[in-house]
Amino acid sequence: MITAPNSGQNATNFVLKLWQQHQGAIGRALMANEADPAARQDLKQDIFLALHQAADRLKAAEMPRAYLFRIVHNVTVDHIARAQRHKWQPLDDELQQQMLDDCPSELLGEQQQSQQLMRAVRQLSAANRQVILLAMEDLDAPEIADILQISHGAVRVRLNRAKTELMELMQNGR
Repeated sequence: MITAPNSGQNATNFVLKLWQQHQGAIGRALMANEADPAARQDLKQDIFLALHQAADRLKAAEMPRAYLFRIVHNVTVDHIARAQRHKWQPLDDELQQQMLDDCPSELLGEQQQSQQLMRAVRQLSAANRQVILLAMEDLDAPEIADILQISHGAVRVRLNRAKTELMELMQNGR
């Protein structure tokens, strides 16, 4: 006799599907918030675990994409707070450059630009970094406000500040 899958399986499958749909955005958030590959892998696992633990709530959410990014945001904030308490050292930029030196030359320019952008994003305040990362994932102000649990006005102000600061950092090559 074949039985219908239980709601736990449906919720888990739903989370796996969401993970697959948004793994690029999650990966970019990881790159922007954590330079160390090993710590980034730990953060990725923490996010996946949190999503799995919230599977039923995530499936029942009115805006599952926004709820997913709220979980990513919360786990990332916790990770950053832990890292500051433990004073972990990020991956050295020179070591990253050495690793990039082995890349084909046509990809090097794009990678250097991407690396410069990630360095600049990491220099933003935590509040501005989160808003700009979510905006870079094509989330609109109401979604960002819901994820960060702040007003739409605060989102617009932070976005403007983050864009201005990011442009200055990119122009100065930092």
